[in-house]
Amino acid sequence: MAKELGCKTEEILSFELSAYPVETGCFFGLKDEFLSAGRLDNMTSVKACLDGIIASKATKGIQIAALFDNEEVGSRTKQGADSAALMQILERIYAINGHTEEELLTDMAAGFMLSVDVGHALHPNYKDKCDPTNKPVLNGGFLIKQAASQAYAGDADAVAVVVGLCKENKIPYQMFVNNGDIKGGSTLGSMESARLSMRTMDVGVPLLAMHSSRETMGAKDEEALQGLLCAFFA
Repeated sequence: MAKELGCKTEEILSFELSAYPVETGCFFGLKDEFLSAGRLDNMTSVKACLDGIIASKATKGIQIAALFDNEEVGSRTKQGADSAALMQILERIYAINGHTEEELLTDMAAGFMLSVDVGHALHPNYKDKCDPTNKPVLNGGFLIKQAASQAYAGDADAVAVVVGLCKENKIPYQMFVNNGDIKGGSTLGSMESARLSMRTMDVGVPLLAMHSSRETMGAKDEEALQGLLCAFFA
């Protein structure tokens, strides 16, 4: 490492080492309808958020795409979703533009946030892992994710907003809930919506083999998610 950096060994006081699979992603299936790649969780969401905010033509208000570190290890870091980072950024944006804290709080109460993360698709070999009445499939559209425990953020009003955008723009979507007999995952949405007190809805593409080094998704589902984010930021 010292040789690569052109310094003395004793000058390296600390370092972090991360391993990444470097194999190229690929399409597969009879009509290339599936995509296999590493880190679909959560590059699918990052791409859709960036596509949406770049395409936005909005001229009023403040639009933000917030991409957080450390979600898979709990988010309780200085730059994680369960921190004061986003709120502090909003406070600074409002202050530098001459707005008061009261205006910030009022706008947040009237605002809307999408928490964009992946969800589990029905696996044909493990059907019992899915909720008996709720079995999302690959290429069936992105997921609107709900949980009575509020592990996912959202309520009836938030669902209605997202479904309305989908119907207006002909975007395919599916409803998702975790199997009540199996503890499911969670996302950043509940953490951040509680900190900002903002209406929030959890959405994302369905995956197979989530958190493995090689995940699988439906190619059309990313198009649906991108369509939602473009409609949301429009």
